[in-house]
Amino acid sequence: MAKTGKILSRSVKALFYLIIAAVNIIMLWRVLFSGDPSSIKTLMVNDSTLSAWEEHGEEMLVQTQEQRTLTASGLFEVRSCVFIPEAEQIQVTVRYNNSTLRRTAEEYGLSEVPERKNDIFDVTIVKTLDKTPDNPDDNTVKENLIEERYFPSEVKSAYKTLYSYRKFIFDGVTYEDAVGMFVDIYYNEDIDYDKTAYGTLCIYDPTMSLEKYTLSRADKKALENAEDK
Repeated sequence: MAKTGKILSRSVKALFYLIIAAVNIIMLWRVLFSGDPSSIKTLMVNDSTLSAWEEHGEEMLVQTQEQRTLTASGLFEVRSCVFIPEAEQIQVTVRYNNSTLRRTAEEYGLSEVPERKNDIFDVTIVKTLDKTPDNPDDNTVKENLIEERYFPSEVKSAYKTLYSYRKFIFDGVTYEDAVGMFVDIYYNEDIDYDKTAYGTLCIYDPTMSLEKYTLSRADKKALENAEDK
């Protein structure tokens, strides 16, 4: 009987340590695989970014705004969105899961799941303007609004085990006069801007405050390297 009790006690202890080990493995896995690649987190630099940096240096204003980051469908996520007003530029990072590709294949009747390296999604920014700025109370009526669509000038790709990333530069975009700004995502073989987008996210809401984005060491290095060229 005593021997049986010892065996049972050892089994309970072994199970306890196994559970602890499993929890630690899961937490480690999340740390290693859920974080974004460093290459995609670093600010992209083109002529507009560089010009603003050369004029303002570390005083160059970079801003961001807290928003809901996941589309209603759950297919796409905006991981970051920064506004650089002195460059009239917005940089947006979009992330999607491998399951997004499988679902796209199912919904569009594709014979196979698209390759991750292929750019199968069209990503644009839609800026909404008020036709009657003197009357802000009528902004809920679509007829009183104007939409301007902006296309990316540059894109960078990155990948992790579960996710694909696309980082975009949008040039010539200002936000100060916007009623709202949105990222629209369409499947490349079904682009119709008069139709509801495959995924949409608000990236700028004038009723919410903008926060200063602090340039990281990698951001500054990217800007300085571009300056040296």
